[in-house]
Amino acid sequence: MPRIPEDTLERIKSACEIVDVVSQHVQLNKRGRRFFGLCPFHTEKTPSFTVNPDLQIFHCFGCDTGGDVFRFIQEIDRVSFPEAVTFLAARAGIQLQPDLDGGRGEVADKLYRANELAGKYYHYMLRQNCGAGALKYLRDRGLSDETIDRFLLGYAPPGWRDFLDVARPRGFDADVVEQAGLALPGRNRPGHYDRFRDRVIFPIINLSGRTVGFGARALRPDDEPKYLNSPETPIYHKSSVLYGLNWTRDEVRQGDCAIVVEGYMDLLSIVQAGVAPVVATSGTALTEQHCRILARYAQRAVLLFDGDAAGSAAAGRGIEVLLATGLDSRVVALPAGSDPDSFVRKEGVEALRDAVEGATTALDFFLNSLALRSDLSTVAGKAQAVKAVIPLFERCQESVRRDLMLRQVAQRLEIDERALREDLRSSLKGGQSIRPGGESDSAPESEAALPDPPRREREFMALLLQHPRYISPTSRQLSPETFADPRIQRLATLLFDRCGDADHLDMSLLMSDLDAPLVSLISACAVVGFDEEQIDSNWRESLLQFQRVDLTRQIEQSRRFLRAAVEGGDEVVEIARISASMNRMIRDRQELEAGEQP
Repeated sequence: MPRIPEDTLERIKSACEIVDVVSQHVQLNKRGRRFFGLCPFHTEKTPSFTVNPDLQIFHCFGCDTGGDVFRFIQEIDRVSFPEAVTFLAARAGIQLQPDLDGGRGEVADKLYRANELAGKYYHYMLRQNCGAGALKYLRDRGLSDETIDRFLLGYAPPGWRDFLDVARPRGFDADVVEQAGLALPGRNRPGHYDRFRDRVIFPIINLSGRTVGFGARALRPDDEPKYLNSPETPIYHKSSVLYGLNWTRDEVRQGDCAIVVEGYMDLLSIVQAGVAPVVATSGTALTEQHCRILARYAQRAVLLFDGDAAGSAAAGRGIEVLLATGLDSRVVALPAGSDPDSFVRKEGVEALRDAVEGATTALDFFLNSLALRSDLSTVAGKAQAVKAVIPLFERCQESVRRDLMLRQVAQRLEIDERALREDLRSSLKGGQSIRPGGESDSAPESEAALPDPPRREREFMALLLQHPRYISPTSRQLSPETFADPRIQRLATLLFDRCGDADHLDMSLLMSDLDAPLVSLISACAVVGFDEEQIDSNWRESLLQFQRVDLTRQIEQSRRFLRAAVEGGDEVVEIARISASMNRMIRDRQELEAGEQP
């Protein structure tokens, strides 16, 4: 696409405050002038993710990811820079010029737009004549028109090509619609047909407010499966999307608790009843990625599943995942034959709140479930229970948490705690321990991260980035080769060549065409703090130090040249020139060192 004008990028960035954008995905806490939270890009228990609102920059010191608001959207939504610009422009209500709307040609952006079109189309069709049955179904299930509109519920007509016929004139060919998960290729004849037909539609929207997929419920009893979900696509990954969190995250934050249900209707009924901090899995069991997302917003998760056997099995899988995390995990066991939707409609919202408040700890629920399947008073029953709980301990990465769980299980099963620990030790020694994310110890390690640049060099670059008036005088005194770290050398070259006359640096523009290592370095430098009253003295002291380093480097280089000239039999004049130059640099270094003395 054509290069987007700098003033357009500046307008978009000014309209999209980075703290507001990041807060849609991360619970941020303010400390001084900066904000901190758990990184959305890797698993961590202690916040190492920071946002600097003054410079409009984010950086994680754990995984070294950083950048501006455009880069954040690129990383969180897995889109290109033009797509991030297009999305944030739309969010801010800024119209891009037609020839700058090049992101429309990008794959991910096309899929997002195809889904947005589908969501609007399905929602519109719900109130047309063909959608009367679907609308009646939703109202019979107790949903109000306000809830239907808030969650953008819709209806897919029964025709085989209804949506395809709507999409094509709007620039979406059948291949794009198929890639978005909205169509399927014909089996017995050429062409495509709509994936969703004669079904109630539940749009699945990510934390950036973009439609990534759909859940669809059949209206006819003979239409199988009962629920049909979008397949995995480049923009939709079931294991990392929680249905409803885009609407309920503020309530989850405020209550420091997330109620986790399985079904779309369960969530809608509970939220409509007045219990707002609810999320739902969408067509998959609870995953560690789901838990990572929840941990950004709350410290407590309550699993609220059906009271039948299937619900208990799902709860069991969820417990295994949750116990590997640092979340305070609890479970509500609904009465047999009840699901969250029917329970809240029959028993009322207060009964649901009481059930959530009195939720059983996840480990107790797991042990109670074992007691229903095995006689824990017998040796065989206890051995079977130990076999079932050992994987829970293996998944738990917090030693204190694991220790407390071991003690609780030993007391509950009335077995020797040391023997239980020995069984765990043997299991870990004989197998592969599991890390968060499902990776085993034997899994190949990712490419080793580059070592951090020397602190002095990184802080000096941070000073130049945050106070660019010093770039020009620095470039006259130092060369990029002064610095030992190759990334610092690249950054110094960039600043000296492109930013020497700048009074202010726009980090977005500076990083827009750089590679990831350099972007990460700039974002790390941008969050370094300085005493503003000491900036000038800090710069002068650092400049003297690096001048001495640079002179030492040049002196050593001159010595090598001199040695080579003597050994090579060069002319006396050339040898004298090198020697004089080296002696001059030695005197300069001595003067610098003398000037540094108190």
